[in-house]
Amino acid sequence: MDGGVRLRRDTAKVRRNYLFVAFLGAGGWGAARYSEADPNSVFTSTGPLKYLAAALFIVAACALASLLWPFVIHVHDDGMTLRSHGVTTRLPWGSVEMLTAAKRGTGWTDPMLQIRVAPGVRIKGRIGSDHDGRRVYNLLPLEDFTLPPEQVVAILREHSGGKVEAQDYLNYRAGKRAVARWLTEEHSEDSNG
Repeated sequence: MDGGVRLRRDTAKVRRNYLFVAFLGAGGWGAARYSEADPNSVFTSTGPLKYLAAALFIVAACALASLLWPFVIHVHDDGMTLRSHGVTTRLPWGSVEMLTAAKRGTGWTDPMLQIRVAPGVRIKGRIGSDHDGRRVYNLLPLEDFTLPPEQVVAILREHSGGKVEAQDYLNYRAGKRAVARWLTEEHSEDSNG
């Protein structure tokens, strides 16, 4: 077995996102409480907003608590070892059928790295769903790793023997970069000319 590569979650980035959501929830709850207590307030029906904001805060707080456990995928030639939620699962490549970049919603903004495993294989500490008799697990959004998504996909492809399907997402990212580069060149030509 080779030394392999460790793919880690960018915990600082994810923490900032969850803190923002927690702040929105707490702020919304506080604004609803303030409006509810103010007899001259024009907002009379703040009850649903107060409960929604409180739920948002609780979900964000739970998500922040989940960051206490590291998320690491150790990829090597024999398979991969997934450390998530304080539990370690070793998966030889024979038990992994496919790794994919799955859309979340209708666009390619921040797709989820999904793993489809062979029948009878389970990943400890994760909740999977059944698709055509196979278990599928959402691991982590591709843009939440410490490495760029292109590098994450390349590492997984190299070690898995081609069990990674993410070409549509990589094409989307390449197109996005090409448009940004073109716009930058156009803008610099306009300012020079």
